[in-house]
Amino acid sequence: MPRTGPALIHFRMNEVIRQVGRNRLSAEVASEFVQTGNQCRIDERLGKCKPFHQVVVHSLEPTMRRFGVE
Repeated sequence: MPRTGPALIHFRMNEVIRQVGRNRLSAEVASEFVQTGNQCRIDERLGKCKPFHQVVVHSLEPTMRRFGVE
C-alpha cells in the first residue's frame, strides 16, 4: 500500500548502516550491503504488521549473514 502521508518514523537507515559498517566493509561492498539491506527491509514490511525494531532486526540479520558481518 502506498504511503499517503508523512512517515511516522524518519530514520536514516542507510546512513546508520554505513557508519556501523565502515570498519567492517570496503567501500565497494558497503553500497551493495545497503542495497541488499533495503530490499530485505522492503520484503519484511510486505509481511505481517510488526513493530519497527523487529523490521530492522529481521532485515539486517540476513543481510549481515550474507556479507559475513557479525
